Amino acid sequence: MASLDYAYRRLVNTLGPERVARSEFERMVYSHDFASLPKIALLQWRLYPDFVALPQTTEEVSGVVKLSDESLLQITPRGGGTGWCGGSVPNRGGVLIDMRKMNHILGIDPDGRTVAVEAGVSWKEVEDFVEAKGFALPHVPLNAIGSTVGGAINSGSTGFGGLRGGSLRDAVANLDVVLPDGSLLKTASGADAGGALADLTPLFFGAEGTLGIVTKAVLRLIPKPELTRPLTYSFPELPAAGRFLKAIVDAGLTPYHAAAVDRDHFVFERALRSDTPEPVDLALVAVQGSKDEVADQEKALDALASKEGGAKLPPAVGDGLWRERHNNYGARRLSRGLMISYNLVPLRRLPEAVETAARIRDKLKLNGSVQAHLVDSTTAALNPYVLMDDTRPSGGTALGFVKRMGDAAFKMDGHPMGLGLFLVFNLRKMHGNATSAYSAVKGVLDPRKKINGGKTFEVWTKYPWPGLRAIPPPGMAIGLEVAAILRRAKPTRDRFVRAYEHSKEG
Repeated sequence: MASLDYAYRRLVNTLGPERVARSEFERMVYSHDFASLPKIALLQWRLYPDFVALPQTTEEVSGVVKLSDESLLQITPRGGGTGWCGGSVPNRGGVLIDMRKMNHILGIDPDGRTVAVEAGVSWKEVEDFVEAKGFALPHVPLNAIGSTVGGAINSGSTGFGGLRGGSLRDAVANLDVVLPDGSLLKTASGADAGGALADLTPLFFGAEGTLGIVTKAVLRLIPKPELTRPLTYSFPELPAAGRFLKAIVDAGLTPYHAAAVDRDHFVFERALRSDTPEPVDLALVAVQGSKDEVADQEKALDALASKEGGAKLPPAVGDGLWRERHNNYGARRLSRGLMISYNLVPLRRLPEAVETAARIRDKLKLNGSVQAHLVDSTTAALNPYVLMDDTRPSGGTALGFVKRMGDAAFKMDGHPMGLGLFLVFNLRKMHGNATSAYSAVKGVLDPRKKINGGKTFEVWTKYPWPGLRAIPPPGMAIGLEVAAILRRAKPTRDRFVRAYEHSKEG
């Protein structure tokens, strides 16, 4: 392996000194994603990259990837860092490529109804841009402010618009991808917008940056709706809100978005902002269309909510929640960390799923919120979060919540989302013997495993010695199960908000 000083000089020659970072503080910022990592993780992995590279062009990304063959340093691509299981975090140092300087909207094609963007631009910026041109994105990830286009594609995100506009995968017409050998691949032909011919775009969707680095994307557009109206309904319990979401689909309605949020989320938010709605279990539904269409949908939704004991809340509540729809994790400021468990479950089991998530949270003595939203006509996303203090020895045990939630999703005929460093053991559970097919694709495109290697099939550690170089997937599962056991044995419940316990009694 070339010396780090030599690797640094080569990176500077490629990008310039102002776009290569190597100070400890700059590297520390990239040692975790949105989910906090317990400090003990540093004993197992080199979470700090050796260098942070900030390219501005596809050619520069290619140049950095090619330099890896000289330095033998691992490459970790990173978007907005909004993941939750370590997919954009180094495990053996190396070069982390921060894509956020590639943040330009390249142009819109009104006739073809597409917009071309660089991978580092945020979804909120794209959403605002196309709406100003009279168009809309058919699908927008939940955390659109922080999530980048490339990051969401790599993580296979769900979010707003799925029931009405299709999945995020359907919304991507073409990708520019830098492959591990530094060459550029365009995944689809611009003349084949309908996808009638071979299209490699799905190969990189949800691949977590292990097969290549997305640098540009062409996204499909739809006409901007005449009207968007958010509606909110309170329910006596969250499973009733879950039944309401299922009833929406059963009735053949197709709102732009439909979500269920428990009262605990609003307890946390109220501790931070006094204008937060009263803590209740509620459903937020956004309907779109002409004024007449919206009025008809609203009337039908009112009737469905009433059947589950739902009470319609004032319009100001829905308007406020809709304005803040991309700011869903403010509760992180109440503690020193926050852990999200993201799962897909059959829609028919959504009421059971939200009840199960609350039960697991309470058994592990965690403060947290249970949330869910419709993905399509058969699937719901269950994405509860829990608060954690990663500066305390017990903080890391919150990872056990993610393990228990994933196990519960499998039992409900669903599965967790994301693999990264922590959840590699779920790949074979999800795909069985077909897992080897993905491994074969990785072997062809990246035989040296230099781009986000040591994730997905196994977990590389920072140690070079045989027997310690990697953790088999079952080993990670055992570790997280131990964390859950330790968490449950914790004698007291976390109390990040004093009002939290009082509100439960009220």
